[in-house]
Amino acid sequence: MGIRNTLSVYFFKWILSIGFVGVCIILLNVGIVTWGLNNNVFLPANEPIKQAEKIKDIIENSDRIDPAIIPPQLDYAIFNKETNQIVHTNLSSRNMEKAQKAYINNQYGKSNSYLRYDSQNESLMIRYTLKIQFANLELRQAIPNPGVILLILTIIVFCTYLVYNIRRFSRLIIEENQKLIHVARKIKEKDLNIQFPEVTFNEYKDVMGAMENLSEALVKSIENEIESKRSKAEQISYLIHDIKIPLTVIKGNVELLEIDRNEDSEETFSDIQNAIKQIESYIQEVIDINLNNKELKLNKEEITVNEFLEKVECEVKKLGVHNLIVENNSEKGTTLYIDIDLVIRALNNILLNAIERTPPHEKVQLIVRQDENSIQFNVIDGGPGFTEEALKRGTELFYTENVERTSNNHYGLGLTFTERVIKQHNGKLKLSNNANHSGDVQVKLPLRPAPH
Repeated sequence: MGIRNTLSVYFFKWILSIGFVGVCIILLNVGIVTWGLNNNVFLPANEPIKQAEKIKDIIENSDRIDPAIIPPQLDYAIFNKETNQIVHTNLSSRNMEKAQKAYINNQYGKSNSYLRYDSQNESLMIRYTLKIQFANLELRQAIPNPGVILLILTIIVFCTYLVYNIRRFSRLIIEENQKLIHVARKIKEKDLNIQFPEVTFNEYKDVMGAMENLSEALVKSIENEIESKRSKAEQISYLIHDIKIPLTVIKGNVELLEIDRNEDSEETFSDIQNAIKQIESYIQEVIDINLNNKELKLNKEEITVNEFLEKVECEVKKLGVHNLIVENNSEKGTTLYIDIDLVIRALNNILLNAIERTPPHEKVQLIVRQDENSIQFNVIDGGPGFTEEALKRGTELFYTENVERTSNNHYGLGLTFTERVIKQHNGKLKLSNNANHSGDVQVKLPLRPAPH
C-alpha cells in the first residue's frame, strides 16, 4: 500500500498533471509564435514602426507620396492637404474613419496608434499596433489580432482537458463509493457469500477492511443463532417426547380406572381428564409453533365476517365463558379469505387471555371494524391493562406476566402462536392499553380483493 495510494497523494499528482499540461500549452503557443516570426508568417509587434522609419526621409523630401515606396507590411492612408480627402489607402472602411479623425486631430492620432509623415502636398497616416500580426495583408485584415485567437484556443484546449480530468477523477471516486455501498447492502441483507472487491486508495481499503471484519462477525452471529435455534428445537423435541410417554401411561390407566369409577370419584376423574387435555393442548401448541422454524400450513377458505364471529362465539361458549360482548360494525356481506380453524384458534387465544385478566363481574368486548382494505378485531378486557414489559414482549415465546406460572391455562404460548398465524395471513397484531387503562389487542386482517 504505502503513502502513494492515498487520496491526498493522488489529488496532488492530479494538480501537478493539470499544471504540467498548462505549462506545455503555454510553451506550445510560444513555439508557434516564434516559428511564425522566423518564417515571416507573423510580424513582430514593432515591425510597422521600423518599416515606417525607413521611408520617413523620402516622404518628407518629396512633393507627393508614391504608394509604391510604402512597404506592404504597413496599413496606411494618403491624404491631400488641400482637400483633406484620402487619395490612396489599404485600410478597411472602419479604420479609414479612424485615420480621417487622426489626420484632422493630431492628438487623437497619437493616442490611437497612428504615425504621420508629411510631404509638401500630401500626408501619410500609418496605422500601427504593438502586437503580433499576420504578414499577409488579407489575413491581417481578416484576423487583425491573431494573438487573441491563439489565447482563446489555448483556453478552450486547457478547459477541455481540465473538464475531462475532473470527470475522470469523479468517476474513480464514484466507483470506489459504489464498491462500499454494494458491500454495505450485502451486509444489510445478511448475505454470507460477500465478494469483497479491490479498492484503489488506502482510505477505502481501511473502510473495506472494517466491513470485512463486520461481515465475519455477522457470519459468526448467524451461525450462533442457527446453532442456538437447533439446540433449542432439539431440547423441546426431547421434552415433548419425555412428556408424551408418561402422559400416555397416565391416560391409559385413567381410562381403565374409569370403568370402575363411582359417583364419589367422578369429580376426581374429571379433574384428571381436564389436566390431561391441558397438557395435550400445551404440547400441541409447542408443536404448532415449532420454535418459529417452520411455516404453518394454511388451508384458506372464504367466509363472511358474520359467519366467522358465530363460530368464534360458539368456541368460546364451549369453554363456559359467558361474559363476552360482540359488537360487529362491519358491512353486511363482507368476506374474509382465511384458514378458518387457525384464525379462530388465534383469536380464541386472545379472548381467553382477556377473559383470564377480567374480573368475573366485568365484560370482555370483541369489537369489529372495517376500513377500505382491512377488518379489525379489537379485544378489550376489563382488567388493569398490560405492563410496559408486556407491551414490548407480549408475543415472545414462553413470555407471561404470571412469572410464578400459577395459572393452569397460560404458558406464554398463545400470543406467540397468534402472531404467527396473523402474519401468515399478511395481517398485524398490536398490543396496547386504551383510555380506560384496560388491555386492547388489535388484530388486523386484509380483506379479500374484489374479483376483476
